Amino acid sequence: MKLARTLISLLALAAAAPSQADSAPAANARAVVVEDTSPHDFATTVTRLKNQLAADGWTLLTEIDLGMRVAKKGVTLPGGLVILEMASGGNTIPLLKNEATRYVAGLMPCSVAVYGMNDGRVIVSRMNAGLLAGMLEAQVADTLKASATKLNESIAQALAKPGV
Repeated sequence: MKLARTLISLLALAAAAPSQADSAPAANARAVVVEDTSPHDFATTVTRLKNQLAADGWTLLTEIDLGMRVAKKGVTLPGGLVILEMASGGNTIPLLKNEATRYVAGLMPCSVAVYGMNDGRVIVSRMNAGLLAGMLEAQVADTLKASATKLNESIAQALAKPGV
């Protein structure tokens, strides 16, 4: 419940931030999400991302093909939409062992979405854990920042063009 209130407060603060353009409130509210554009097609992006995450020590818990699920309801998403849920136990085990910080379980597992856009772009998105970390106590914030940094590095490697 405390985490839900924290996230709602974060969204309210981001949405209420002063804007200089009509579209700014929506852009500010989106600060809770980090997006990268992949130079690869959808299938290649998903494959490279899964391989890089595994190489970097992430454990893939599940892969949800949400694009296929919504297609059954008559909604076609260009390229597709896949959500990868993963964990990196080395970072979170100390927090889960401690009853005072076990509430972070509500933030688990870590999720990354890969989806196609109408213009052909492929986007990789995830929660802006670094932003959220600033709202939590030091031990949790440090762990969340470390995990976010590790995940961002994994995604950057997966999206890098060959030879880069």
